[in-house]
Amino acid sequence: MDLPFIDEFKVDVRAPRDLVFLEVAGRMGRSFEGPVPRWFSGLLRCVDRGTSYTVPPSAGQEANGFRVARVDAPSTLVLEGQHRFATYRLSFFVDALNEGCCRVRARTDAAFPGLKGAIYRALVIGSGGHRIVVRQLLAGIARRAERDAGRAPSLL
Repeated sequence: MDLPFIDEFKVDVRAPRDLVFLEVAGRMGRSFEGPVPRWFSGLLRCVDRGTSYTVPPSAGQEANGFRVARVDAPSTLVLEGQHRFATYRLSFFVDALNEGCCRVRARTDAAFPGLKGAIYRALVIGSGGHRIVVRQLLAGIARRAERDAGRAPSLL
């Protein structure tokens, strides 16, 4: 699916790539479970409203508003979705930098067709809300992965 580029954010993490990838995968699963994401995905009439997502994820699994489109552990996790105002893709790339360090990039691509789509884009992207949420998501991934790396060096 070819979608217009929206943005990309990144964070450097002082933890091994495998551990960071599992944190990315786990964080995405936790972010979309529970009654609020289920309610919100219903409100938007998301195509994917299942809760089959596991860690590590597999292609085809669903998590309220998203479907796992591609998994290439420990480097790539691609989630896609669609609702009445947008078609979207959220891709995570975990790039090795050096021994015990990596960079996580979160890229968003999306299309917002029609007038209602343009209004939704203004509310989500134009307001800066999307930017804030993705940056907080990346910061949380980094914090937890670095904490876990410090707690269990024998697993690395």
